[in-house]
Order: sequence, then structure tokens, then C-alpha cells
Amino acid sequence: MTPPPPLRAGRLVRPAVALAVFLAAGAAPRAAPAPLVYVALGDSTAAGQGGGPGGGYPPRLARRLEGAGLAVKLVNLGVPGATAADLRRDQLPRALEAGPGLVTVGIGINDLVQGRPLRDFARDLEVVADFLRHTRAVVVISSLPDLGDSPSAEGAPAALLRRLDQYNAAIARVAERHGFLVADAFGETRRTVKRLGPAAVFAGDGFHPSAAGYDAWAEALWGPVERALGARLQGRRPPAPAAAGRP
Repeated sequence: MTPPPPLRAGRLVRPAVALAVFLAAGAAPRAAPAPLVYVALGDSTAAGQGGGPGGGYPPRLARRLEGAGLAVKLVNLGVPGATAADLRRDQLPRALEAGPGLVTVGIGINDLVQGRPLRDFARDLEVVADFLRHTRAVVVISSLPDLGDSPSAEGAPAALLRRLDQYNAAIARVAERHGFLVADAFGETRRTVKRLGPAAVFAGDGFHPSAAGYDAWAEALWGPVERALGARLQGRRPPAPAAAGRP
């Protein structure tokens, strides 16, 4: 009987070896998804002045997103004293370079207290919004908080508070034109002051938010941010704990 021909090298893969290779390939870890780049643009409230070690509203919002299961890279460009013109000139170019997926804009308080004409503020905010629209990021613009109950507003002329309403109306118009969401920091501040009192909501300087004030601001941002990022947050939330005595 003629013996079988010898096997050529590389022709035969033993079943055990093939199974090991298959299992190893299936067990290879998947690359972690890229984090959401969150860019915060604004003034001292974005920088967290008055809020203590917890910072301002951007880190609070970032922590809340992380608690919902989303990896976040926070790029906080807020600068104390910044006006809309400063944001346009100094912060906007850096925001565009960061490749954001989420942008929050909180600006206008310094424009207001410095008596800057409303049309100049609105023009600068419009330019910022136009550039941000082309990033395709989720953009949320915050209204200005209610300063009427702040200790610093004692004795302030009624005209100043009327201008605050005009600034917030301008913010809403810019956001609507560009399809951005608006966070109601004004309403949330007012509700929190009614619940806790002004001394709890404003820092010792009577002007900047306290930790509780920044909590309220982050709460105002969370609603629109959660709606806009709903698809990304789906399935990433940590499972709710099972009720006692239930599997």
C-alpha cells in the first residue's frame, strides 16, 4: 500500500490551535470610546469664583455627565472679568481648536454691569454663535442669573434690572437663530433664592454664586444638555440598585 504524501508545512492547523486563536481574538478588549470634549466659555462664573473647591458650573456639569456614564474631557476657558468681546477674541479660537462635542456659553454679566451697549453685546455673541454652529457641537447658552435678589443689587436702579431682561432676550434670540438650547439660569436662580434665601445662593462678596448657587446653575444646564445628548447617554447610565429583597 502506498503511504500518504507528507503534509506540507502550514497546510494543517490543529483544531485545538484554531480554537485558541479564535477565543483569543474574541476576547480582545474593545477600544474605549473617545471622551466627550466639553468646552466651557465664559467669565468668572465659569471659572468658579465664589464657589470654593467645587469650582463653578462647568465641573459640576461634567461630574453629572460622568455620573450618567459618559467619559468627559473638560476644557474650561472661562476668565474672570471677561466680556462677550473678550470671549470672541481670546476664548473662541481656543474653543474651535479643542474640537468640542459640547459647548456651554455663559457671558454677559460684565457687559451689563459695565454699561456696554446691548447692540455691541448682541453683535459679539452673534459672531461667537456663528463660529460655534460650524463645529457641529451641542451648544447651550445660559441666560444671565437673577441678580435682583443678590446683596450687591441693593439700591441698584430699576433700569439695571430692566437691562438684565433685555440681555436675556438678546441671548434667547441668538440661540433661536442658530438652533442652540438655552439654559434658564435666571429662573433657576430665582427659585433657589426663594427656597434657600439670598445668603445661601450668593458668595460672601454678594455678587458671585456660592456653591449652592453654582449647583442651581448646573441644574439649569442639565435639562437641555441631557435632552441634546440623550442618544449618547442611552445605555451608559449605571444600573439602578435593585430594591431590597428583589433580584
